This record gives sequence, structure tokens and C-alpha cells, in this order.
Amino acid sequence: MFKSVKMIFLCCLILMPMLMFGTEVYYFSNGKKVILKEDSSVTLKVSGTVHKAFLKKGGSKVYSNQRLFVKIPGNPELAEAGKWCEENGLTLVKRYKYIPEWYLVEFSGDTITKSAELVEKGVVKQAEPSFYYPVELKSFSPNDPFFPNQWHLNNEDGAALGYSGNDHAHVLEAWNVLMAFKDGKGTGVKLAIIDDGFDLDHEDLAGRFLQGKDFNDGDDLPNPGAQDAHGTCCAGVAGASTDNGIGVAGACPDCDIIPIRMNMTSIGSLDQGALETFTWAADQGAMIMSNSWGPPDNGGAMDMGQTLKDLVKSLATTGRDGKGIIILFAAGNGNESIEDDGFASNPDVFGIGASNASGKRCSYSDFGVSLDFMAPSNDTDSSGGDGWAGGSYIDGIWSTDNTTGGYVPGQLQGDESGKYVSEFGGTSSACPLAAGITGLVLAANPNLTKDQVYDIYKTTSDKISMGFVNPGEGDYDANGFSTHYGYGRINACEAVKKALEMGGADVSEVVCGDNSTIPDNPDDSENSDEGTESPDETETSDSDSTSQAQDSENVPGSAKMTDSGCSCSVVEI
Repeated sequence: MFKSVKMIFLCCLILMPMLMFGTEVYYFSNGKKVILKEDSSVTLKVSGTVHKAFLKKGGSKVYSNQRLFVKIPGNPELAEAGKWCEENGLTLVKRYKYIPEWYLVEFSGDTITKSAELVEKGVVKQAEPSFYYPVELKSFSPNDPFFPNQWHLNNEDGAALGYSGNDHAHVLEAWNVLMAFKDGKGTGVKLAIIDDGFDLDHEDLAGRFLQGKDFNDGDDLPNPGAQDAHGTCCAGVAGASTDNGIGVAGACPDCDIIPIRMNMTSIGSLDQGALETFTWAADQGAMIMSNSWGPPDNGGAMDMGQTLKDLVKSLATTGRDGKGIIILFAAGNGNESIEDDGFASNPDVFGIGASNASGKRCSYSDFGVSLDFMAPSNDTDSSGGDGWAGGSYIDGIWSTDNTTGGYVPGQLQGDESGKYVSEFGGTSSACPLAAGITGLVLAANPNLTKDQVYDIYKTTSDKISMGFVNPGEGDYDANGFSTHYGYGRINACEAVKKALEMGGADVSEVVCGDNSTIPDNPDDSENSDEGTESPDETETSDSDSTSQAQDSENVPGSAKMTDSGCSCSVVEI
């Protein structure tokens, strides 16, 4: 009996590796035979298709699929290449633009065996499988010391850090997605911030500004006045330097910021100030305009004059070389109808409300049919009275503060140096956050029109609190719109992903959310030794015989200032 058990055990030891690792297969790469062993203990499922795993020499793991790279004899044009593929049981997918001797083809059977057969029979000189490789998240996380407190950008466990919940705008994920496909985090985007002044020499903003304009003092240095700290905070939310070892991170750290100090005191109307600042910003090539100001909260209805309406419409439709400048306004902090604010409710701008870390509308955020989207910001603590009037705040936003003469110390909490504020907020903070995210979207696809960006947000924003809105608030309707949440809280990762997809990028492997994944190489397969180009470097056929070839080329205020109308965050300026 013992001998029988021992014999069975020995047989299992011998057979187990054979069961786990199947027969050897091979292919040829640049004339060299590459031997693989099937690993039946694991498979990879992509878009519902199961792919076998194979081990290369050295233990690296690859997964087979239905595609091969081949060098078709004679480098034929696509129509002839398509016919050649049909004659050899293959289907042409694409030809690579910068290495035209290489073609990507599909085969319904075993691509590893097929590639070896093509070489051994002399049909082609080179053919090799297009393997999937395991995707490793090349995660970027900035080293700015206050970044872990910036829940609005990334919030893995906000409740444990003292915030009201774990909601956020998924900006960190968006950076990682964007960097997998593009250079930088907002490179090439010009974002104008129109406000009360900017600390141009702030350690976390220095080098972030393009030439600015001061319409209050009449010069080119839009520095803040004695009581002007609002603009510096907005600039930090939108585009503070990131991964520089100091301070905070901005939503679009590689955007170029155009700082414009609006004349809010000596002019006769908001319209006049807006006309001159909007015109100048457009002349500087602004692609986005962020406006955290407007008529006073609870001050009665105030509309734009027709002159300003016409300018806004013109900029939003014909600006940016006909694609439209994206103009964003803070919805307001009066807990009242946004319709009373003719600036934020204008149909040609994006009206941005505020939501807190629990995914609820902030208690002050204006609402109505003209509200477009939400972005994270601070809130008031209902148990501590009216936050605007001296109560307590929750879910504060960390941002830059004036190095001297800012909100810190005295008016708001912040760091010991007084250079950073921890209680910024209101729709004044939500607006530049949304503007910074818009910068990431345009960096992903600069060809998007203003209306296309709006549609991206409309379809990708998270329907926070759906079915659980606060009493008296409007829930989302069949079109995904809520009078108190607009089309939802902007999701930067999903928006950037959609923008990339509309630009022709293959984002099938990109997953946003708690289990986000970003491909190490945006192309879905292993490059050949010849340096196979990514999909946007390809040519495709318009021939009927190659109709299955894929065309992968890119297709062409918060507590508003009671007198001057500036939309502050949590204190009057």
C-alpha cells in the first residue's frame, strides 16, 4: 500500500510541470529562434477574450492574441498587401508609416505557430506574434508636502484624514493617463485667470505665469493689492507647480497661466471690466478663462449687458481658431438660484457649482437649470452655524496664499509659513479646479471644440448623490441632469480618457477609478525588434479589398464681495 502511494506521488511530481507548462512552441525574431513554454496555470482576459500565457527564457511572461507582425515580400501597397494576406489566410490590419516594410495582420488560429510556419516555409523573411505584456501601473504621485491633504485631487481615504468622505475629482489618475499618452500634464495649454491679483513671486507659482495684465493699476504686473489674496489662491488650485518638493499641487501643473488683474473698484460696471479683460485674454491666446467673481450673492438678479453677451458668444464660438474659448464661471455661494447671476448662467459659459468630500452639494452652492457641472470644494459645518459668518469649515482646500498679506494668518487657517492656505473654498475654488481639469482635457486633444468639451463632461461626470440628494434638492432626470448638481461632478480621469479616445488613441486598457490601470505602452502589443510605431503613426487603406484595415491616425463666487462683485471663497475681500 505504501509503495502504491509513493508511486502515485512520484508520478504527480513528474506530471505536474507537464500539466502546468505545455509543449514548447517557438517563433523567429530577426532570424533567431525564440522558444516559449505554455503556462496553463494562468490566462489573461481582455475585452471578453481569453489569451494563453507563455514563458520566455528568463521567466518573462507574454500572452498570445490573434495578431502578428510580418514583413510582406516586396513591401506592396495596401491593396496588394490585402490580397497577399487573403491568399495566406490572414487579414490585413495596418501598415506602419515609418517602417513600411512591416504590416500588422490578424490570424484566426494559433499565431505563434503561424508566424514560425511563415518563416520556415520561406513565405516571409520575418514574422512574429504581437504579444500582450502584463500592464504595470507606472504611477506618478507628486512629492509636494501638502498634496496628501488635497483631497479634491485624490482622495483614497479622506474619512480617515478627517474629511467628510472619499469623493474627489480623480485628477491624480488623469495625470497618469495623460502622461501615458502625451508629454506633461497640460503642456501647451494657455489658461487665463481673471481675478484680484497674484503673488507673481510665490515660491510655488514662480515660473508658472505668462505675461500678465493689471487693469487696476494700468501696468503689466498684476500683483495683489493690500487686501487681494483671492487670485493667488485660485492660481494655486488651477496650476501651482507640482512635484517640486514644496507646497501644493495644481490641477494643471504644466498649463501656462495668464494672470489678469481685473479693475473691480474704479470702473462703472462689471461688464466694462469683463470686456477689457476678456478681450486682452483672447488676444494673448487664452484657450480657457477662469472667473471666480460675479454679482453679489443675495443681491438680486443681475444680467450681463448685451455688449458683453455678444463678446462672450463670439469668443465661445469663434475664438481659439474657431474651436471656441472655454469660459468658466463660479456658480455663486448664496444658496440661491443661479439664474439671478447673469454671468454664471450665461448659456455660452460653464457654470461650476461646488460639492464636498462626501459627494454632496455644498450648502452654499447656487443651483438651477443653468448650472452645468460640479467640482470639489470646501463646505460649512452645519453643526457650527453659518460658516461664512464665522462658523466652522469642513473639507478645506489647500492652495497657495500670498507670501505676505494673505488670508493666513488671521482670516483662514494654513501652514506656519503663511504661504499656503488650508481653508480655501467656495465655488471660487471649484471654478479654477474645473478650469485646470479642462486644461488637461485640451492637452489630451487640442482639437476639441468648446461644445465637444461640454459633451465630454456631460457624459463622463459622476452622478454624485444620485438617489440620495439632500431634502429639497432636484435629483437627476432621464437626461442625467439635476438642478442642484448639473450633469454631475467632473471626473478628470474619465474626461481625459474620452478626449484621448476622440483624438484617435486606443484607451481600451485604461481604467479609471479605485482600481485604475494605465498601459505602460498605449499600443496593445509588443513592439517588434524593428521598432514598430504606435497606432497614430500608421497608414491605412481606402481600398475595398482592405476594408478591415483600421484607420488609427488622429482625427483632424462663493461669498462674493458685496460691493465690487468679486467672488471670494470664504471671506469677503
